[in-house]
Amino acid sequence: MAREIMKLTVEIVASHASMTELTTIELVKEIKEVYSALASLEGEFVVPVPESAMARFAGSAKKPRSPKMLESPEAKAVEEEAGPFLGDPDYLEFMASREG
Repeated sequence: MAREIMKLTVEIVASHASMTELTTIELVKEIKEVYSALASLEGEFVVPVPESAMARFAGSAKKPRSPKMLESPEAKAVEEEAGPFLGDPDYLEFMASREG
């Protein structure tokens, strides 16, 4: 049963960590919280880890990852498309006709 709880914990935390920037300490804390919550649903007793054990990870905290943003080909095409320059008389006339 503990193995199944660990598998579920890994899936939940990995999913959340892929969408959220977490430090090493926050990640360890989240793993403990999720595992404890799942174990309590099964009626298992979970021994809390003392804060002194958390100090071991304090020195290894790294800069949180930033999500990689990929630009779609459609967005690139719109970005590359030349629009009317600011002050174009035809464009200003068109916009004035839309307002009125």
